Amino acid sequence: MNEFREEEIQRRIYDLISQNPGLHLSKIAELLDMKIFEVKYHLQSLENKGIIHVTKDAGYERYYLQKSRIKAREKRTFGTRETIYNLIAQKPGLHLSKIAEMLQMSIPLTDYHLISLQKEGKITAVKDDKGYFKRYYVAGSEIKVEEKQIIETLRKKTPLKIVLLLLKRNNLQHKDIMELLHMPSSSLSYHLTRLEEYGIIEVHPYGRERGYALKNRDEIIRILKKYELHLELHLTIDEFKDMWDDLSYRDSLG
Repeated sequence: MNEFREEEIQRRIYDLISQNPGLHLSKIAELLDMKIFEVKYHLQSLENKGIIHVTKDAGYERYYLQKSRIKAREKRTFGTRETIYNLIAQKPGLHLSKIAEMLQMSIPLTDYHLISLQKEGKITAVKDDKGYFKRYYVAGSEIKVEEKQIIETLRKKTPLKIVLLLLKRNNLQHKDIMELLHMPSSSLSYHLTRLEEYGIIEVHPYGRERGYALKNRDEIIRILKKYELHLELHLTIDEFKDMWDDLSYRDSLG
């Protein structure tokens, strides 16, 4: 069995027993949707490592964490959730897979902690406009709906590229953007339409064509500076040097 998969399964079993001490073999298999022989193998491995112990009760073998492990687990769980909470506080609007990637955690484990943080009332989850992702925010945070929409949109690489370009040259035609970003016309049209719908850009006459500009330049600058979305999407300084270095907002915003 793959070592990573084995570790992940044993972590799931460990977490299940820690939350529900005294479970027996068939119940663990049922809750984790696994085969009994596979669960039994991992239970034996965890027992051999001194992580869990087994007692017999009414004909069932019931599983518990070793007492010495309980405090250590609680401490580790608290530390992990605090790390996740702090990341969401610093970068509101992240979705599950991005949080897992940034913290180098498995998706199932990250999801487990996110659900727990929601139950504790520390974070909230909001589905994006297409319902594809749940995006997470600190509960009670005073981020306006409009700001959430901007953050959500600019966490996608292509819209962010367009906005970075318009920060430098804030009055461009469709063909200009297409050439500068080396994008197909149809793809660019799609993203421009979305950016306009979300109130991030505005369209105005530009000669005989349509021109595109940022609708609220100062707000976009503030959000980019605060959340460093270009770093999150791995847009390197070299890749965007000609667009990034010329922006004057670093000094003006402190």
